[in-house]
Amino acid sequence: MSRNRSSGYAGGAPAAERLLESLRELLAAAASRRGRDTRRSDELSFAQIKLARRLYEWGPLTGSRLAEAAHLSPSAASEMLDGLERAGVISREQSEADRRARIVSLTEEGRALVEERLRAFRGEVAEALAGCTDEELAAAAVVIDRLSEMFARR
Repeated sequence: MSRNRSSGYAGGAPAAERLLESLRELLAAAASRRGRDTRRSDELSFAQIKLARRLYEWGPLTGSRLAEAAHLSPSAASEMLDGLERAGVISREQSEADRRARIVSLTEEGRALVEERLRAFRGEVAEALAGCTDEELAAAAVVIDRLSEMFARR
């Protein structure tokens, strides 16, 4: 069985061109959505939800470790955490192991918020991908992983 493989983007392979255009559109749409979420004064920003989701996935962390995991500066993370704490999404307590550090944890309200957001997002994804076969999704995952590795190297 032979497979048609493009020799690379530089050669102008139509499939690679289409893939990169689709990727640009995806990233632009995601950035636009993040921007809309950030402008809503009555809701938490995309970045704040991202911090809360890290806590949901990894459990309590120090503020500095959470900033590192979210690829944020400590000062930016601290400002976002202040807002999350005011909203009742997280709590911060002094670390018993290191008095200079504060441990950040999700509150029950925060956990419920993240679970609701994840449910809604997974529903949107399921709707968007309805009709795709497992094989198509697996192939897409391979391509996305390769592109992610490329970006991580730079």
